[in-house]
Amino acid sequence: MKDKKLFWQFFGTHTLILFVAVGFVSFYTWYSSRNAFHRESVRELEIQSRLLAALLPQADGSVDQEVAQRFFERLGQMDEHRVTVILPDGKVLMDSGLDAKRMESHKDRPEVVEALRSGQGMSQRYSASLGKQMLYLAQRVPREGPAQAVVRVAVPLRTLTREMDSTDQLLVVLLLVVLGATLVLSYAAALRIIGPVSDLQKGLTRIGDGDLSYRLEIPPVPHLAALARSINQTADRLQKDIRALNEERNLRTLILANMTRGVIAIDTRHVIMDINDSALQLLDLSRPAVEGMRIGEVARYPELLLLIDASEKDGAPVEKEMTAGHADELVLNMRATALKDQAGLRLGTLVVLSDVTLLRRLETVRQDFVANVSHELRTPITSVKGFAETLLDGAMNEPATAERFLKIIVRQANQLESIIRDLLDLSRLEQNTAQTLERQATPVAGVLKSAIELCQNRADERKITLSLSCTEGLTAVIHAGLMEQAVVNLIDNAIKYGTGGDRAEVSVAAVKEGACVRITVRDYGCGIEQRHLDRLFERFYRVDKGRSRELGGTGLGLAIVKHIVLIHNGTVSVESELGKGTTFTVRLPV
Repeated sequence: MKDKKLFWQFFGTHTLILFVAVGFVSFYTWYSSRNAFHRESVRELEIQSRLLAALLPQADGSVDQEVAQRFFERLGQMDEHRVTVILPDGKVLMDSGLDAKRMESHKDRPEVVEALRSGQGMSQRYSASLGKQMLYLAQRVPREGPAQAVVRVAVPLRTLTREMDSTDQLLVVLLLVVLGATLVLSYAAALRIIGPVSDLQKGLTRIGDGDLSYRLEIPPVPHLAALARSINQTADRLQKDIRALNEERNLRTLILANMTRGVIAIDTRHVIMDINDSALQLLDLSRPAVEGMRIGEVARYPELLLLIDASEKDGAPVEKEMTAGHADELVLNMRATALKDQAGLRLGTLVVLSDVTLLRRLETVRQDFVANVSHELRTPITSVKGFAETLLDGAMNEPATAERFLKIIVRQANQLESIIRDLLDLSRLEQNTAQTLERQATPVAGVLKSAIELCQNRADERKITLSLSCTEGLTAVIHAGLMEQAVVNLIDNAIKYGTGGDRAEVSVAAVKEGACVRITVRDYGCGIEQRHLDRLFERFYRVDKGRSRELGGTGLGLAIVKHIVLIHNGTVSVESELGKGTTFTVRLPV
């Protein structure tokens, strides 16, 4: 049995209805048959009594007692019916079952009294003379006019009940057969229906629990089969709709998760409805801590809350910037717009956060670069212009002065040329990438030797010794010309600024370090203060501006080194200690 409870609810109810209906019909049939049998018995007694009354011998308007007695004696031997003739005064004239002479007066018998009064009487009572229950029916003779006698026919009730009992037994047998057959058929019908209904119920429960891929088996019952097909079709539609919703939700989630901009959706009560990972990262929040909470409880940024309030007040998009992060190192651009449904009713506010830190830094760098370029160009241009104007004003008439001024002009023009050349080199380097740069396996020692040779004259002028140490056979995949330029800039920088220490030496070394080639350029000069180290590779940054201009530096050499190393997918760093010198380290992938 697949579902006993459901089976007994169905089969038990039908069985109860069956028993009540069959019981009622059976009782009605039993009761009606008994009444009909009783009426038929009375009818039979009535016919017999009338017939006997008609056959009762009469003479001169009175009953011939001798003839009547012989007639009724023969009649009394025919069956179980008892026939009695009673005179109007109650005397028993004859009786087919007893001796009439010894019988008492029957004047007070109910059936006799009623027959004398109305012509016919009937009663059912106990007969003391016979000792049994009897059914009596009496007829007055004649029915009209003065009464001559009363003919009474009686039959034992046992005779009637015996016949009715046999009928009842037959009725009980038929009732049991009908009930048994009906119960068997009902049981079979219940099994045929309850099994598929139970399967439908379990299938619906399974589908309701989320297993939309499950399909119901089609039962043999036509109506249930149609129901199962409808349920399967509904499950198909639900599965398609939910799959589409899931795909749409997943797509939305993926879009939000992969957005570099932060997105926050809040309702009119400022409760967070949705937030993506970028917003959590920008605001330094964790997802479990923000779900279902108010934005003011998790994001302690007054500018953000004021932005939301302004958007709700004005109804128009509102934009603002704020700083975020542990040390306010992030600059965020915030834009708040209204979230509306299809009817135009505002459901909340959508806040989009954009990290503009790099953009602001680039703007600062651009501004600094423009200012630095303007400053660096202004100095030589001013000198060239001033000395040229002096020459035009008459200094040319003095050969010695004119020669000195022209040398200054040439020196400043060379400085301008160096600045422009370095700027062009930086621009060219910024346009190159590791993918577009042509590189090949090159011996590192050859590149370093070429760089030292190019710097040897300047080192000799400043009485600085250049030394080289390189692992034999060391190679790297590089652009030889650019890498040589980078090493030249480092050596030149060390020659210019690496003096003033105990050793007038610049050492260049190259070794293999894991999966990298490490190139170091070290001087033993006065060193650099720690506060300058982080900015050494910025364009036009100088530790000592006066000395740099005196030595002819453009302030772009280390910036060029950084860009050359970057397009080789390498790194460059600097270490320095006051009074002990400075070491620049370049690491290149093998």
